[in-house]
Amino acid sequence: MLDEKSAKAVAELARLELVDSDSHSRGNIVDDFVKIVGYMDILAHAQTEGVDPLYCPIIEAQPPRADEPKSRPGLADKILEEAPERVGRFFAVPRIV
Repeated sequence: MLDEKSAKAVAELARLELVDSDSHSRGNIVDDFVKIVGYMDILAHAQTEGVDPLYCPIIEAQPPRADEPKSRPGLADKILEEAPERVGRFFAVPRIV
């Protein structure tokens, strides 16, 4: 079980600053830590034998696709129709100086 001293140690390791406030007191934060650690304990005891791991893009990277330009006639005009202001075939934006 997690006490306030342990909760402060966890907060320090996580680089969290525990401050007293009206909406969330230190006691509530300790209670939250206890719930989180308790849930992690439940997950640690879950039976995972025979369960295949989920897909991981780092381990199972997709082969790179060919970098080929694609033409989509009329798309630029559709996008420009939604522009609040435009100059010819360009968006008009305020000057930043």
